[in-house]
Amino acid sequence: MLNSQASLRPIRDARTRKALVDADPRIGHSIAAEHAATLAHVRSEVTRSEAPVFSYFAQVTDDPSVQLVANAQMAYGRRVVQGTAWERLPLLSAAAPFKAGGRQGPDNYTDIPAGPVAIKHVADLYVYPNTIKLVKLTGAEVREWLEMAVSQLRRIDPQGPAEQDLIDPIARSYNFDTLDGVSYEIDLSQPARYNAEGELVAAQSSRIRQLRHAGKPVDEKAEFLVVTNNYRATGGGNFPGLTADKIVIDTPDENREAVAAYLAAQPSLNPSADGNWRILPVPGIKLRFVSGAGGIKYLARMPQVRLLRERGDGWADYELRP
Repeated sequence: MLNSQASLRPIRDARTRKALVDADPRIGHSIAAEHAATLAHVRSEVTRSEAPVFSYFAQVTDDPSVQLVANAQMAYGRRVVQGTAWERLPLLSAAAPFKAGGRQGPDNYTDIPAGPVAIKHVADLYVYPNTIKLVKLTGAEVREWLEMAVSQLRRIDPQGPAEQDLIDPIARSYNFDTLDGVSYEIDLSQPARYNAEGELVAAQSSRIRQLRHAGKPVDEKAEFLVVTNNYRATGGGNFPGLTADKIVIDTPDENREAVAAYLAAQPSLNPSADGNWRILPVPGIKLRFVSGAGGIKYLARMPQVRLLRERGDGWADYELRP
């Protein structure tokens, strides 16, 4: 043991994704049947999409990939509240972009072409094995949830440079929750109310504007049910006020299963975002962000986004238009 050595050797080129070693034929032979069955399952069609589903711009504008998850959770929530004491409460759905570049690189985006939607695409839309929870919150707590979510966006200084970056590159996109069932605007000229640890750092600041439900301003004392996942409902991400005691309906079902069931119930779908939230422009300032160059092919579908330049390394610079 004293003379032993160990080393780690890559088996795949991270940039080209090509194998650097040959597969062992003995292993391939021994698991051939199971491997074929797995591939058949993940490639099996769930539904068909009339439009592509992508997440290249999910941190700057309402997004079709996040919208599909929110819709699926909303449909699930409506079913499970029937006949319960919570049936009368307004229902919201919390979802976030799980694949949005970041430290995982420029290929870490959902990019599902129009056509067949398979099981593997469902796993791409919802990458974690979370389970569904419904929490009961007040309107004030809903607002704080959103304030925490938008804290990962940079502050835009109205008196600062003419071009400023929107997205904090080290922020975890899975903590950028959006809430469907309400509408709101995000004012980034204000400092973040919370830091990444969920600590209140700017008590007088509020980035969430025009928070409305059914067209009316949200009453801070009103009660809401929010469909979310076990990670968020039990305090994951350090969101203020989100603790296990807020859970009123605790289910064992996976969010991913709810997405699959929602898609399978529709022979075809035309995914699009409902535009229930937006980042407000800051007069005189151009709002810049970096995303995968794969998003360039979808710019015709995104009039609010403009390409600035393709970097040549898989990334591209974009601008969020007013």
